Formats: sequence, structure tokens, C-alpha cells
Amino acid sequence: MRKHSRPGRHPALLTLLALPALLLAACGSGPTGEGSAGSPAGTAAAAGTTGSGTRVLPYVDASLAPSPLPAMADASGVTDAVLGFVLAGADGCTPTWGGTQPVTAPAVVAAARDLTDRGGAVAVATGGATGTYLESACPDAPSLARAYGAALDAVGSSELVVDVEADVPVATVVEALRTVQDERHATVTLTLKVDDTERGLTSSAVDLVRAADRAGVDARVDAMIMNFPYTGSWADAMTGATDTVLGQLGEVWSGSDEAAVAARTGVVFMLGRTDLGAVTTLDDATAVVRDARGRGLGTVGFWSVGRDNGGCPDRPTASFDCSGIAQSPFAFTLAARDAAAASSQEGPR
Repeated sequence: MRKHSRPGRHPALLTLLALPALLLAACGSGPTGEGSAGSPAGTAAAAGTTGSGTRVLPYVDASLAPSPLPAMADASGVTDAVLGFVLAGADGCTPTWGGTQPVTAPAVVAAARDLTDRGGAVAVATGGATGTYLESACPDAPSLARAYGAALDAVGSSELVVDVEADVPVATVVEALRTVQDERHATVTLTLKVDDTERGLTSSAVDLVRAADRAGVDARVDAMIMNFPYTGSWADAMTGATDTVLGQLGEVWSGSDEAAVAARTGVVFMLGRTDLGAVTTLDDATAVVRDARGRGLGTVGFWSVGRDNGGCPDRPTASFDCSGIAQSPFAFTLAARDAAAASSQEGPR
């Protein structure tokens, strides 16, 4: 997932800028980091979950100041979030927000506490689209597991999300995740890219899921259905990718039935104008969430809370701080909440 450049700043994607008031809520394991069979959440109303178990879990750019999370919770009642992204610091295997801010940054901790005080839960996401991954900087699995633990502890999270958009040492990552899960009982989520041509998880992503499964890591998987070429309806392209991903994971998790596979799976879309030109409208987002709920997916997320406003309705390219379309503040958060809660007679698209 990409953090877009600010005017006059380096366009480094998910590299957190050195802002004094960082933000937000973190998350731990789940995809969103997303224990595998499920992750802790707040109340059904606050978390945007329903009897189907679909949890609304928006991502937030931790470089934004002030954090949009308290306002999001006030406006929508959604009190779960994923804080991204933790990257390696300048001295190597040290977890930092975006490679620049300590994981104990007071503004980030305060934003996370604001959500948990409301009964919500925060997850911590490592990786992202750019920057030096902890997974590559840490020399071995024990040091990587300690770095994961430090990031989780900083914001009081038990949900770890590992967003993989670059090559990683698979054996090291899998061993570290197994350690974190065994020692902390944390939920683990692998957030993975969708292939440009097959509209499913990339082959390297499937290999990572298979390696984690063989090692006994009870991982969830979230598919990033946000940046790939398409024809026809963008909503249909996203839900079609979801269908392909579920088929792939059904083969990897061959001992599980369809409902169990769906419960361990989530999707993450990009609201408004995306990096490759597609525009996710409120109707598209509603269709994706309803499809996820109808399939019994465990989570649905989006990038990102800081973009969930109509501050730049005419901007021709994706921006870090607005959706690029006309909308009211937190319209996508509200739409996702309502679609996840609505009783759907349609089922999957």
C-alpha cells in the first residue's frame, strides 16, 4: 500500500515522515495480522463486525498529524485500526514508524490508547510498498521476533500484520512469526499483493502462505485488491480477485472447508483514486464489503483513514491525504461499517 507524496516532500511511499505528532493506533498480528482463526475486536457495533464475523479494519498512515483516528471513531463508531508501517531504523534491526520515528512515539501511543479506551483494538503492520523492511534488516529469526515484539508492546497490541510487497527471507520470517505466535499468542496476518495478470495472489505470496502453514503458523491472509489492470466494472474486478484468492487459499489450506478458509481471509481495497488509475467509489466499496460479508470473510480493510475525505475532489492522481473524489468526511468508513452490518440477501457477487 502506497503513501503518496506531499507537496515539497519526498514521495517515499510508506515511509513515515519525521512529524512531531505521529499518530495512531497500532495493530498486531492479524492481516491484519490478521491468529488466524480470528482476532480480538471491540464490541460488534464499535468494530463494525456482525454475526457473520466480518470485521472492518481500516489502515492508517502513521505519519499523519494529528491522527485522524479519534475523529474516525467519533464519526463512525469504528474503533479498530491497523497502524502502518513499521520499518527498520537507520541502525538496522530496530523497529521504527516509517524508518524515522521510534515505535514509542507519544502521539502514536496516544492515538492507539484512544481506540482501546473505547473498547477497540489496534494492529501493528510492518512492511508496505517502500522502505527497508525489518524482515530484511534483522539478521536472524530471533532478532526479527524481538523487533516484532517491541513494536507490539509499544502500543499494547496483540495483532501483527506483515504487509509483504517486496522480497523477504521466507524461512526467517516464518520462524519469527511462529515465535511471536507461540510466545505471545498473537494473531498473525499476511497482507499480500494481487498479481497483475492472474488477478489472484502472486506466486511468491502463495509460497509464503504455504511455508507459514507448513511451519505451523496459524496465519490469516489479507489480499490487496487495489492496484491491478482491469476491464469492465472495477467493483466486479475486485470481487473477482477475491474469488480467485479464496480458490488459491483453499488449495493451500486443503484441510479446511470453504467457510473456514473464508474466515481466515480478508481483503483490503484502496478508497477513491488508486495508484493505477481506477477509482473506487462509495458504491464500489459497498459492493466489496457486501461481497466479503456474503462470503463470510473475516476482515475487510481499506487504505486509508487519512484519505477518507473530499479535500481534493479534482486531483488527477492519488494523494496521501484525500480520496480524490467528492465525498463527506469518513464516508468510506461509514459505508464499510454499514455494509458489513447490513443483512444481505444477495450473498457473494
